[in-house]
Amino acid sequence: MKTRLVLLFIVAIIVAANPVQARSKILLRLNLQKGSIYEMTLVTTSNIDQEMMGQTMKIDQKMEMVFTYEVMDILPNHNFQIDYSIVKTKLNMNMNGKVVDLDSEGKDDGNAMIHALKDICRVKLSLEINPKGQVEKLEGIDVMKEIFAGNPQLVQSMSMFADEVSFSSFVSQSFNYFPEKEVGKGDKWTSYFKLPSLMNMETTLNFEVASMDKHETVLNVVSDVNMDSPVEQSGMKMNMKMKGTQTGTMTIDTRDGWFRTSDLNQKFDMKLKMKNPQSGEDMEIPIVVNSVTKMTVIKK
Repeated sequence: MKTRLVLLFIVAIIVAANPVQARSKILLRLNLQKGSIYEMTLVTTSNIDQEMMGQTMKIDQKMEMVFTYEVMDILPNHNFQIDYSIVKTKLNMNMNGKVVDLDSEGKDDGNAMIHALKDICRVKLSLEINPKGQVEKLEGIDVMKEIFAGNPQLVQSMSMFADEVSFSSFVSQSFNYFPEKEVGKGDKWTSYFKLPSLMNMETTLNFEVASMDKHETVLNVVSDVNMDSPVEQSGMKMNMKMKGTQTGTMTIDTRDGWFRTSDLNQKFDMKLKMKNPQSGEDMEIPIVVNSVTKMTVIKK
């Protein structure tokens, strides 16, 4: 009898443990509720060293942007209807002692860039996003395109908002951490994306689950960035090659699938090849970029 009781006890433990083991892996996807608002803050700090014709140029740059995503509806196809707004944009740049400050919340004083930034912050876009965070429909971008028209400096600084393809790619890449299947602690996967707005920059991201529970998932991130593309600036044709790495971590709310923090350290080695405007000879401009990108999301 005692032996039977022991066996029954063991079987009971195994049966009870099986559901726990089945739930130890989770399919990370967006699981949003109508009426929820997500406020995302993006801060990128960059240090740029550039050599040209024997001279060194140092650029220190900090960009801060705040966006809101308001979940307006859950559609019959299980996608999410979302209103998207840019709340504010700030850019500070120090280029060899020359300082540039742009702030959408400051006075424009006739500054066309600041005036355009203010206009951008008045635009509301409507997105249809699927559970993997990919943009399937976009409305309202024509207003944004009108603001960018005739302002090449703005296009160069914020090219990801200039047209439908660039904007959809920019939003979708924010959610490139979703795996194809259920994952648990220690699992790894790879995703890829290309940003047309940044000269078709290609990125390969490698993710690993550092920890996971029903509330929070932490991912380790290591990525490789490559770009080889012709560019044109002020009528001058060039070719840009870039290789880089990104390392850091992401914290995701397991319940709704939306990340809460993302910290990435980046290093990019770039080379611009062009004709010397004075001599016509081929010249190469090396550029090294070290940057830190931090994103935080608050659910309201």
